[in-house]
Formats: sequence, C-alpha cells, structure tokens
Amino acid sequence: MARLEAESVTCWIAPRDVVPGADWGESIIDAIESSRIMILIFSRNADASPQIKREVERAVNKGVYIIPFRVDDIPPTKSLEYFISTSQWMDAFSPPLERHLDNLEKTVKAVLKSPPLPAANVPAQPEKPSIPQPPIRPSRCKPIVIAIAITALVIVGGAGWYLVQKKKGPPEKAAMTPIGSSTPVPITPAAVTPFPTPVPILTTPSPPAPTPFPTLTTTTPPPLGANMINDDEVRDFVTSHFRAEERGDIEYMLSQYIDSFKWGPERSDKASHRNELSEFFKRWPVVAFTVGDIRVEHSAVPDRVTAYFDYRYLYRNPTSDQSTSGRISQEWGISKTSGALKIVSSKSTVHRDSPAPSITPARGPWLFPDSSTRFLSAAELSSLNADDLWRARNEIFARNGYKFSKPRGIAFARTLGDYYRGVDGNQDRVFNSMNQYEKANVKLIQSIESGR
Repeated sequence: MARLEAESVTCWIAPRDVVPGADWGESIIDAIESSRIMILIFSRNADASPQIKREVERAVNKGVYIIPFRVDDIPPTKSLEYFISTSQWMDAFSPPLERHLDNLEKTVKAVLKSPPLPAANVPAQPEKPSIPQPPIRPSRCKPIVIAIAITALVIVGGAGWYLVQKKKGPPEKAAMTPIGSSTPVPITPAAVTPFPTPVPILTTPSPPAPTPFPTLTTTTPPPLGANMINDDEVRDFVTSHFRAEERGDIEYMLSQYIDSFKWGPERSDKASHRNELSEFFKRWPVVAFTVGDIRVEHSAVPDRVTAYFDYRYLYRNPTSDQSTSGRISQEWGISKTSGALKIVSSKSTVHRDSPAPSITPARGPWLFPDSSTRFLSAAELSSLNADDLWRARNEIFARNGYKFSKPRGIAFARTLGDYYRGVDGNQDRVFNSMNQYEKANVKLIQSIESGR
C-alpha cells in the first residue's frame, strides 16, 4: 500500500478509513462498487476466510478487475477457485518479495491508465470529432480494492480491505453507461478479463485518436522460481537434521530424504533404513553432535545445491558405559523440486577419535569437577538424590557461562563465587556450545531425572 501511495495512488483501508459509526458491510460494498481493480492477497488465511469469498464474489459480480497476488503456495478452495480461476495469478511466495511488489506496482499503474469501463461514473468529456473507437471493457473508474486476510487486519469477523483511488472524494455508486445505444450493458463476471491480455488501446488527449498501449504481461517467475534455494534455509535444514537425530526422531530424519533415496552399500530403502535407525538408537541411547561451518555451493540449476560441512559426533550407551566419538566430513546433494528441501545424495568420510588424553579436571565447588572432561556413568549418578542430580546438571551449564534467571539457579550461582560468570541466558545456545562430554553427561542426567 505504501508503495502505491508513493506513486500518487491514494489508498483506503477499512480499519483505518471506515467512518466511525458507519455500517461496515455497506462501506465495503460501496468500496467495491466504486473500484476498478481488486488485488487479492492470496494466503492460507485468505483461502479459509468466508468474508474474502463473499467480497471476491461481489467484486466479480460488479465487474471489478481482479489480480490474485499469491503469498502462499497453496491451491484455492473450490468456492474461491470458481471466481478467480480465469485470472492470471502473480506468484509472490519466492524471495525476494521486492521484485514481486515491483511487478504488482507496474501492473496496477498500467491498468489504471487504461480507459474507464462503461459501468464507471466518469465525468462528461467535451465533444470531439467522431472517430472510430475500440470496444471498451466494463470496469469501474475510481479505486482499486485490495482484499487481504491477515489476522491483524480482521475486525469483527470481516477481512481488511485496501482501496486505491485515482482521485479524492468518497466512493460513488457506479452508474450504467450506454455504449452507442440506449441499452445498458450488463456487468457480468465474464467481464473480468484474465491476465495476460493486451491492455485496451489508450487514447491520447490531442489528437483524440487511439494509440496502441504496450501489451501488459505478468512477470510471474517460472515454476523453478518457487524452488530457488538460499544458503540460510540450507543451514537450517542441516542443523534441524542433527537436532532430530539427538532426540531420536526417526520419522523427521527420513522425511528429509527423497522417497527413492538408497542408504549404504546395501542400498537400503526407506523402510529398511527405518529399522536400521531403530537398532542404532537402541545401541546408542545418547547421541550428541556439534556441526561446524556449512558451505553451500550452487549449481547451474536453481533448485539444486551441494552442502559441505564437518561435524563431531558422540555415541554413548550409559548402561554398558561404552562410547565412540569422532569427526565426519559430509557432502549432501540437496534439491527443492517440490517446494521443500530434500537430500538426494550423500557422501561422508569418517575420522574416529583416538583415546582422549588425560585432562586436569576443573577446580572449584563442583559436585563433579571433571564432568566436562569425561563421561559420567549411570552407576555413579543413580545413587544421587534429586537435588544432587539437579546440581550435577546445572554446574555443567554454569561452567559454560549460562546466566540463571530463576530463584533456585540464582541461589546456586551465588555458592560458586568467583568460579561462576553468567553471560548468556539462552539455554539452548549454551548447550550447543558444550563439548561432547558435557552434552552426553547433561543428557544422561536428564534421562535419570525423567525416569524418577
């Protein structure tokens, strides 16, 4: 709206411009009747809104030009599809949004420059020589209505409306204007001509002869545009995979691969790999990962990238007190052919750790001063009471600079004296910064606490 107003196109929004005390529904109908264009901001909320369906139906019935501007990649419901299926859609759900707003602005300005439609209430023009004129399409002469279903704009169950006007003044009721005869031309939904079509020929002020207006076409990105991949979503995709593996979420992990993916030398399918993962988590109930920098390499195909990264792993079985750790160099081929990222190929090189050297444990008022340098065992933890388990877990967070905010944590921090310095109140971020021993020990203590 601000972009159109910056181009001297006056805008009207129902929550802002409906006169206090005025009838809400009547104000919207008046706005639709006096409009030339309706821009439907098509989202999930709009698709589910009964108000939007009624308002679009009224716009079609009044012969208003409709431009569906999609911000969510979803099909419309059948009731809404009935009214907008003939219109050319502008897809705006792929970044950057500015490019789509530029296209929308150009489209609106071009349509506003086209001749007013016969149903519009246009000022009388001085007589001019009789010159053959091209047929005039039905429309309205004043504003553009923009329908949008965003929660912040919905008032008393109604959808928010934007109205863009070419001239000041309250909306006027549209009058039927004769064309070459005294018979009024009825306005029907068929009068809303879909994009792309040539915009009607414009007439210059002098001489009053028609001049061809450039063909107005949408610049909606091709289907691949919706599947453009940016680096940040790849990094989030990779990180979420290892967070899911830490919590043992097998279904989420499998959902990140294409259905035809094959695992390992045995070329296991998805069903077989599900069983393999289930056995893996039985053997290693505690797993922890630290993912390093993720480098994204783009290919000539916009919906395909390769992600390169290293990560450290720790697998541990508290019952048997067995563990293994190491570093893996990973290469993932990632595609976005269906609007969602999927792993299509995977290559890895494993570097297992040698036995860890002896490290001097931390000093201070700690229950387990070495819980940052060795794996605690279930046997030594199971004998602790609930308070000691809480302390054993939180002293690991304290050594990593976690800033306690609850009374119990603040009181505990005071007992640590100069050995404690709280700098970060985000528990997840502090946990992710821990080393492999600390992560494993925190998870083991949590599993014992939850089992009591």
